[in-house]
Parts: sequence; structure tokens; C-alpha cells
Amino acid sequence: MAIPLKNHDIVYFPMPKTACTSLKLLFFHLNENRVFKNYKKNGTLMHIHNAGYGTPYFSDLSHSEHATKTRVTVIRDPISRLLSAYSNRVVFHRELSERRIDTDLAEKLGISPDPSPDEFFLNLEKYRALSTSIKHHTDPATKFLGPSLDYFQKVYPLEKLTDLVDFISEKTSQNLKLGREQTGGQKIYFKDLSKSARKQLALYCMGDYALLNKHYQLPPEVDTLFPGPVERAVCGAH
Repeated sequence: MAIPLKNHDIVYFPMPKTACTSLKLLFFHLNENRVFKNYKKNGTLMHIHNAGYGTPYFSDLSHSEHATKTRVTVIRDPISRLLSAYSNRVVFHRELSERRIDTDLAEKLGISPDPSPDEFFLNLEKYRALSTSIKHHTDPATKFLGPSLDYFQKVYPLEKLTDLVDFISEKTSQNLKLGREQTGGQKIYFKDLSKSARKQLALYCMGDYALLNKHYQLPPEVDTLFPGPVERAVCGAH
């Protein structure tokens, strides 16, 4: 389910790589009046994401229970979000290392463990098939937010995250501070990718740029990657 703020008509819709771990920990602290700590249950490590504060698909939610609540979400530039997923999940957490993947399947798919940025984005769908975590962290924004941002009363670009914290502080009458989680990994820039990888990444993100077009636009250099002009309001689905 989406994440409600108890005793307040506010519900948060998380999306991976948009400060969702930090926000989930904040909501947990407010809801339970204690700091969340990882623990083990029947031999399974329980962290904030699998201990009742998940990141559901928009289509899997029961929206009637949220009809009268203030629906809140955080968004991020689509290309920056995917680059962050590579830095954090592939480089820092090494989720595509030999010990974390089915190497036989990787060989059949024609891809290698621990891919470079170019290898990763040129073969993104194959790596998504290889790892459920990579798939989750690179799923399009439309999967988590639905077909239109009109559903939400409050939409906060990542660059204005402090505005969301201020909003919750006001509603809860508390002076809140947001921690920073899942920041590990060397930052990768769009310009650092090869032309082919930039083209593939831009194509993958076009549907999300259509969804978020009031807040983010494709980088100007994308125009140089295609033979004709890029339709900047293109509506696409993944």
C-alpha cells in the first residue's frame, strides 16, 4: 500500500531513487514514535522496504481508501534517476556482480557482470531481466505514479525536497530533519556516456518525460542524438 501518515490525512506514494528510503524512515518514525532498525524475521533480514513500507505499483493500489487524503509524491529528472540507479545499485551495492546474478543466464543474454555505464544502458532491458532489484529501481515513473500527476495534490521535485519536509513539519507541529540514505556510488553524468548509450537511455526515459513535462524536459543535447527533431512532449509507455 501507499504510506499513510497516521492521525493525518496525508499519504505518500514512493518511487525508487527519489529519496524514498529517507522518507520512509521519516514516516516510520512519525507513525511509530521510534527509529526503524533492521532486524531478522525467520532468517530474513527485514529492512524498511519489506517491513510494511514498500514501494507498490500504482495499478496494485486500492485508490478508494486514499480518495479523501492529501496524496503526496516526489519526482526526479528521469535520466538523473536512472544514472543514480546505476551508481548506487550496480557500482555501490554490486547487485550485478557474479555472486549476485545467474551467470548462466547472463551468458545466454550476452551480457557481463559488473557492467560499465555504457554496457548497462545499452543492454538495460537484459539487465532488468537478470535482476529483480535492478528492474525495480529502473522501472518507469509511470509504474509508481500512474498515467497523470493530476492524481496528486502535492508533487515535489527532488530539488525541492525541503518543501515536503516543511509541509510535514507544519502538519505534525514538529521541526523535522530528513536523513540521507542510499547515496553510495560515484556520480555518473549523462555526458560521460557514449552517444549510443545516451540515445538508448533517452529513448527509455521519454515516457517519463511526458509524464513529468511540467517539471523536467529532455536535455538539449538529446536533439543531437537523433536524425530528426525530438518531440519533447512525446507520450510513451514502457
